[in-house]
Amino acid sequence: MDNTNQGPAALDDLKVVELPMLDAMPFFAASMAGKTMAELGAEVIKIEPPRIGAQDRRFGPCGQSGPASETRALHLFLDCNKLSVTLDIQQQRGHELLMRILEGADVLFNPNPPALCERLGLGWRTLCDRFPRLVVVSTTFFGTASRYRDFRGGDLVATQMSGVGYETPFNQVVDPPNNPPLKAAERQADYMTGYTAAAAAMVAVEGRKRSGKGQHIDVSQWLAMVSTIRINVGELSHDSPRAGMHRRLFVRRKTNAGWIYPCRDGYITFRSSPGNFWDGAVRMLGNPEWAKEPIFATETERLKNSDALDAMLTGWFMEYTKEEIFQRAQAQGVPCFPVYDVREVAENRQYQARDFFQQCDHPVAGHFKMPGAPYRMGRTPAAVRRPAPRLGEHNAMILGERLGISRAELGTLQAQGVI
Repeated sequence: MDNTNQGPAALDDLKVVELPMLDAMPFFAASMAGKTMAELGAEVIKIEPPRIGAQDRRFGPCGQSGPASETRALHLFLDCNKLSVTLDIQQQRGHELLMRILEGADVLFNPNPPALCERLGLGWRTLCDRFPRLVVVSTTFFGTASRYRDFRGGDLVATQMSGVGYETPFNQVVDPPNNPPLKAAERQADYMTGYTAAAAAMVAVEGRKRSGKGQHIDVSQWLAMVSTIRINVGELSHDSPRAGMHRRLFVRRKTNAGWIYPCRDGYITFRSSPGNFWDGAVRMLGNPEWAKEPIFATETERLKNSDALDAMLTGWFMEYTKEEIFQRAQAQGVPCFPVYDVREVAENRQYQARDFFQQCDHPVAGHFKMPGAPYRMGRTPAAVRRPAPRLGEHNAMILGERLGISRAELGTLQAQGVI
């Protein structure tokens, strides 16, 4: 499938280069950043190590037929719409070819540790000096200037070090010694870092229109995750140390009504506070007598007696399915949504109505659906224009046609392990 002519794209004049992670620690931030721009039409050249390919090709479930490196679900998702060029950028000739590719690039996503980049001649200062219009985006564990710059991090480290893991599950911990911090599923810290990098790169691209110059963007996985708990940062810096939420940030213990409740067929999230939601919640519950008790009369009283409130809510929820509770809560304007499993997410009516899941035809993996962009744009929508590339699929196009390398030399470079 190749739908490159399906209409105008928001970023179809932008050329992006994505470098592979050469460290052994899996890290998919640059790949997510590249995907974010590729689905909006940017030309994203994914540089991959010869023979083995990028890390994306080695993680996740794989298809029933064809090489695993071409059918891994993570690769099919993250690399959709990209061009694959194999280059050993640690060899001199591979480095030279990369420099030629960068001459025509607008943005570079580089996920490699600062010390390794400097050793390979890929440090951001070197690249910014050589390519003054290039937006060089470093996506690293701790930032290129941090005191931790040479430490190895990763998804688990960023999740815990940022505070996200410490507060998860939020307002549900009743026995801290036996309810340890949790890790977010899969590699959410990687993907959050990638989205952060893509957004920051676009700001720099817009800035270049005024200044004519590129710049270095330093994206730290650790700090990208810190940004997801900015409410906590505000509470720590501005709230009274005696406030309940301020104290909870240090003890993790549940301090008020819960967020997630069991119901007849699973779990739902539900919020009856702040106070403007309480009246709707009472109507949803059928105006029970217990809701008229003095201990539930005000928001302050409900917070003080949250254990009793949770017990009463749970008793009611266990009589209904999550879909029934969701519909009743929505009708009264009360925040609530079911906790879906993977199949339920795939069959969700809202996602179907928004065409969230996109069809894709891959020459090796076959026909499948995958998640689309987490937003919709009217005139220049994100789209699946081409499937994830086969390893080195675009060597002839980029190295041969664009850089002018002959077919014979390409063969020699391949034999030498350069491409």
